[in-house]
Amino acid sequence: MSQADIDQLARWRTLGARNSEAVVRLAPGVLRAGGLGDTEWAVREQLAIAALDLGRIKLATEQINALEAKFRASPRVDLLLGLRLEATGDVERAQKVYAALLKSDGTNVSAHQRVIALSATPAETIQRLLAYLDTFYADPAGWSLLAETYANEGAYAQSLAALGHLQLLQTWDSQAVVRAGETAYTLGDYPLALKYFLRGVEMETPGAGAAEGHRGRAWWGVKLAARRLLDPKYRDGETSLPEAERSSDAQVRKLDALATEQLLALGGADLAERRAVLGEAKAAR
Repeated sequence: MSQADIDQLARWRTLGARNSEAVVRLAPGVLRAGGLGDTEWAVREQLAIAALDLGRIKLATEQINALEAKFRASPRVDLLLGLRLEATGDVERAQKVYAALLKSDGTNVSAHQRVIALSATPAETIQRLLAYLDTFYADPAGWSLLAETYANEGAYAQSLAALGHLQLLQTWDSQAVVRAGETAYTLGDYPLALKYFLRGVEMETPGAGAAEGHRGRAWWGVKLAARRLLDPKYRDGETSLPEAERSSDAQVRKLDALATEQLLALGGADLAERRAVLGEAKAAR
């Protein structure tokens, strides 16, 4: 054990990063060395969750037993007991544990999240998420999951609305903006999709002297939306974007060319494939 291991485990707890394999590798040595004070219990909880992630039921049980002996009738320990029941396939008993936790404290976010995760159907997931978000609006993970579930069910308009809430909560999240562009594109609202993709490009463009951003996904979106808008078959399709905010044909043509230029400038091992897809292979030769 080293202080570096203790600090690393603490850093992962602060960030909410699971890193289960690394936690299972580091935490037992840290616990054996002792001298942690009250931090021991946070490490044991962290190790229990990591062990359950990896199917290490015995290791997880050892930690849960120690926590249960220290903290009688603790909701956090009860939640771990529910997670262990899930890991061993006893979903029905796990649901009862979570129901009891919520009956005792309706604001237990972790218990709500486990109930949602155990939904039997997408429709049930959506119903539970809507009820949850009505109370816990500020949970970005909930809105992200709702958007994903709606999209998987082909309810793209509802998915786009959920992504709108996610963007309000995480104004810095460029990937949420790009997801909105992809959803609008799937809906056939190409002017709106182009607007989202351009915003994604803007958010992911590094400042002067900064490292290059990961903009490929957003630029592919610009390229695809622009090609649709230049095609007479799709140009006059329905859109929710006000006319004053739509790009002109001349602007779209420039954006189409710029997207090609930017996608080729990204380089990488798949550059030849990108040239072929973009119709630039002959020009490159």
